[in-house]
Amino acid sequence: MIVCSRCSKENQDHYKFCLGCGAELPRDSAKPRSVSAPPPPGSSTGRTTDAPPARAAGSGALASAPQMEVDPTPVQPAPPEPVAVADPLPPELAPLSDDTSPCPHCGAQVPENFRFCHVCGHDLHDEGVGAGSAVAPEERVSAPAVAEAPAASLARLILIQPDGSEGEAFPLSAGPTLIGRSTGGIFASDAYLSPEHAEFRFEGDQLVVRDMESLNGVYIRIDPEVPIELFDGSVFRVGQEILRFEAPTAPDPAPDGTQHAGSPHHGFVGRISLVIGRDATGNSYPVPPQGIHLGRERGDVLFPEDGYVSGLHCRIHSEVGHVFLTDVGSSNGTFVRVSNESFVPQGTFVLMGQQLFRAEY
Repeated sequence: MIVCSRCSKENQDHYKFCLGCGAELPRDSAKPRSVSAPPPPGSSTGRTTDAPPARAAGSGALASAPQMEVDPTPVQPAPPEPVAVADPLPPELAPLSDDTSPCPHCGAQVPENFRFCHVCGHDLHDEGVGAGSAVAPEERVSAPAVAEAPAASLARLILIQPDGSEGEAFPLSAGPTLIGRSTGGIFASDAYLSPEHAEFRFEGDQLVVRDMESLNGVYIRIDPEVPIELFDGSVFRVGQEILRFEAPTAPDPAPDGTQHAGSPHHGFVGRISLVIGRDATGNSYPVPPQGIHLGRERGDVLFPEDGYVSGLHCRIHSEVGHVFLTDVGSSNGTFVRVSNESFVPQGTFVLMGQQLFRAEY
């Protein structure tokens, strides 16, 4: 018997590949081979018993996770005792039971309940051989999981450098791809990213981003001159300024029914407040029914010291009882924070931490 060095399953002496996992079985170099003809093309050549490859960065694996090393030296079992073979055919090609089917790869007769061909190691389930018979329970238990191939990249995030040029590209697969400081690479040194910041995935042919409850959020650039509705608590970014929109709410009366006194209400549709910390806000600005403009040089709310804000950057306005944010053609754009998850159209700019990316797919 030959014991597989990968899954420890016992195999007949003349088997070349393990019935449990398909790995090539160790052979004694001093023992003559029963078949002098070379194996069929694509059979034993091209298969490997190395450890499963590490998943590509696009599969969502954490690059900083330690990788276990595998000793490549194969285990040499004790020389098997000779077994008398009465069948006149070579043992590799001789039928092993009455219920056999020819291997589509090398033609050897293989029992119906074998998953791998004992001659060439071909995966018989892929070809439908033995599909009518169940795999033996002991084989299902002993066979290790087959390593998955790295997922194909369907999209990528292209880093935009401060000067506007393109930098490194990060691949995105069809399945969920996690991005954060723990992902490593271009994200490891950004202290404004959470360890698990955002998750990208595909729904059909549309890319979707989900905020993983990050501290600083995920922002998507809105199209110029396309109004985006603001809701109570919506957060948006203009240059380096982070602002939150708050809808007007009347204070609840006291338990005895007394109403709170306050200044007259002039019909403001809300206010915007500067976010200066996790639970801290700075200046607040009311939003009248006719709306307000924000900019560095012109408008109702000015940020003269922020060089990333255009002279006239965006406006907030009310229409049919709803409040909207519109970019008026700024150079660096206006970004809205994703509240939970959002579609990311082709060519959209995504801001995470202090890094700007463009989605391409």
